[in-house]
Amino acid sequence: MDDQASSLRRLADKKEESVQSGMRVISVSSGKGGVGKTTFIVNLALALAEYNYRVIVLDGDLGLANVDVAYGITPRYSIKHLLSGEKRIEDILYPVERGVKVLPGASGVVELANLDRGQLKNVLVNMGRLEKMADFLLIDTGAGLGSNVLNFISASDDVFIIMTPEPPSMTDAYGLLKAIKTQYHKPSINIVVNRVKSEAEAHQTYERLEHAVNKFLGQSIKLVGWIYDDPLVGRSIMEQKPIGISNPQSYAYKCIQWIAGSVTGTYLHPPIQSGGIKGFISALLKNN
Repeated sequence: MDDQASSLRRLADKKEESVQSGMRVISVSSGKGGVGKTTFIVNLALALAEYNYRVIVLDGDLGLANVDVAYGITPRYSIKHLLSGEKRIEDILYPVERGVKVLPGASGVVELANLDRGQLKNVLVNMGRLEKMADFLLIDTGAGLGSNVLNFISASDDVFIIMTPEPPSMTDAYGLLKAIKTQYHKPSINIVVNRVKSEAEAHQTYERLEHAVNKFLGQSIKLVGWIYDDPLVGRSIMEQKPIGISNPQSYAYKCIQWIAGSVTGTYLHPPIQSGGIKGFISALLKNN
């Protein structure tokens, strides 16, 4: 009970500190597509909302928006209407589960994928009006090394880079880190290793990346957490319903809740994945 009370006190202190210091902006990015970036961010928003934080998700994958697909929603307005001046930023916010709000992108609009720095700055200035509406602004950037991706990352307080244990993913994550190093403003860099089979695999993957980054880039990165490979995630994607809603007891979502706890300052023990009957038999054989 003492540990729980201490955690709650830390959470309350962190919440008060967050409100006083303003909205915290976190970009979520990856060196390549297909590593679970959007799935992570839509569920991170839900997990942060469980801590009673107000969260807005900006679909920053301009021209290829998919946050709305992940939430299973069809917004009437998008960032296109903000850029054209037809709507205010407050008008295009779309409420989803647990009080989370989405600032929709505009899929298929080519010109949005090629905004100049002035247009992008206009979007960011408009978002200043969200300061009193949210504690966290989560930006789902596009994959790769495009100028929009780097501009969003550079404008953020923190960046979460999603990667998987596969070597191509590690190479692409390294490439993104190299590009971030060239930016004037460098956010705090956090690594999330997705689709791992074990905690050991997560640490091994991160350590290989960290070694290369320290040796060749001289950057500071941090392993903020990992997410177990979970077949329920694929099912939730097909159903267009975030796993935090469809299967909140799943191993993958428990990992995301743990990461959300780290973000808010409520440090929890990492989830332990059950080995099931195979794990039981394996452990039994090892003990004999």
